[in-house]
Amino acid sequence: MSTNPIQVAERDELLELLKSSEGRYMSTVAGLSEQSAQARLSQDSWSILEITEHVAVAEHGMSRMLELTPDGVIATPDAVMEAQIRTLSVDRTKKVKSPDVALPKGRWKTLAEALQAFRASRAKTMAMVQSVPNLRMRSMQHPLLGKLDGYQLILLMAGHCERHALQVEEIKQKRVTEAS
Repeated sequence: MSTNPIQVAERDELLELLKSSEGRYMSTVAGLSEQSAQARLSQDSWSILEITEHVAVAEHGMSRMLELTPDGVIATPDAVMEAQIRTLSVDRTKKVKSPDVALPKGRWKTLAEALQAFRASRAKTMAMVQSVPNLRMRSMQHPLLGKLDGYQLILLMAGHCERHALQVEEIKQKRVTEAS
């Protein structure tokens, strides 16, 4: 089965988005002490460690969803839905409740452990993007967004990581402001 130029362009775009969002997240948490990573701004907020756990668990879950979905009929690209995913996945003005399965539960005790889990899941995701012949042939039900094809799910994964990098930056900024 040959790969058409659109599939190649989509694959290259997704790999770049995944690489970029991973780099952004890693640079956002770089240099944080374990004490800083475990501190909360308030009792009802997540710590940076908990955010990182959530990112790792969500990444793993979405990656498994893609992995376990058999190929089917090729989905027609939906430019409107894809624009919404690109915008809404990084929009920090609207709070989104995480599905229970991706809530932080203390799976990892240190930021380094949570980051290692995230990076392992991200590597697996990138390998799948490279190996699945056509991500548009995978259709799955996302718990919040409904039916997505594989391309859309990967867009969401990259945006989700970006969203939480922004959240970590907000926390760090609030701490600096409070310390002033």
